[in-house]
Amino acid sequence: MGPVSYSSETYDLSQVELSGYYEAENTTPSLEGYFCFNPASSVVGDQGDPFRKVFMPLIYLLMFVLGTLGNALVLVILERFKRSRTTTENFLFHLTLANLALLLTFPFSVVESLAGWVFGKFLCKILSAVHKINFYCSSMLLGCIAVDRYLAIVYAIHTYRKRRARSIHLTCTAVWLCSLLLTLPDLIFMEVWTDDSNRSICYFPEVGIDGNNAWLATRFLYHTVGFFVPLLVMCYCYVAIIRALCQSQRLQRQKAVRVAILVTGIFLLCWSPYHIVIFLNTLTKLEAFTKNCLLEDQLDTAIMVTEAIGFTHCCLNPILYAFIGVKFRNDFFRILQELGCISQETLQEILEVTRKGSGIESDNTTSISTF
Repeated sequence: MGPVSYSSETYDLSQVELSGYYEAENTTPSLEGYFCFNPASSVVGDQGDPFRKVFMPLIYLLMFVLGTLGNALVLVILERFKRSRTTTENFLFHLTLANLALLLTFPFSVVESLAGWVFGKFLCKILSAVHKINFYCSSMLLGCIAVDRYLAIVYAIHTYRKRRARSIHLTCTAVWLCSLLLTLPDLIFMEVWTDDSNRSICYFPEVGIDGNNAWLATRFLYHTVGFFVPLLVMCYCYVAIIRALCQSQRLQRQKAVRVAILVTGIFLLCWSPYHIVIFLNTLTKLEAFTKNCLLEDQLDTAIMVTEAIGFTHCCLNPILYAFIGVKFRNDFFRILQELGCISQETLQEILEVTRKGSGIESDNTTSISTF
């Protein structure tokens, strides 16, 4: 390389030591200063403690077993009697599919708690996206159910059955596509990082302008589109439903009011703690507070616990349907009769008791007890 002239001086670049420059260029940026490390563990967030390695895996295993059995039963019942499915049940069918997809990721979470992330980058991206898709689908579908019941009860809007079923399927398809679009940042940016002890984690890197902006956008969408907007829709619709039912003299009024309150309350109860915690976590990432590794570690633990509480929503749904859904229980007993578990006479007795206790249920009435 020849000399380069600059101002009145001449520099011979052949005499300049560039080895350090090339070493720096070829070095992968270290994340050691990016994470807060616990001295007791070489794993980010001190995943070596018993709470994370024993208690949380047991919780996820329990949710996996109970949730899979419950949601699979709901799916079988809804599919078996799909010709008589109500509007709400069509939405619940898609909600159950989303719940099952989430539940199938729990065994991976158990392994991650015990041994770190051992499934590679591809599954890191896919399973992280499935988590987000489930959350977005759940909140949006519950919002759709609220709007559908609002139109049916407050405004008594009932469209032609086939046209209504078609519009419901189109709505559910739009919800799935929208949820997929909202998870694109996870599919693009999720990475696997390995520490010095050769233990890996699946994480969303906030390093660099692109990563930081994507992370902020993801958090903003998660708070607004995933939680606050559907929650406001549900609250508005169910308050209007309750007011309309309280002003009427229709049958099952009190039961419909209880269902409306319960559906909104379960969603709020399960996911509010998580969103409060990740909002605080967002503020710490934006340096609204002085950097404090102890606070970040406590928030990481709180995120883990409240996220598990939020995931119980997919396990509680089948219980909700079983205890409150008259039609769901009747269809369940019909399946038992078809399998030979109960006799036809017993089935008729059960249906008669149910009919006397709750009245005749129809999708064209104001009852929302199809839950």
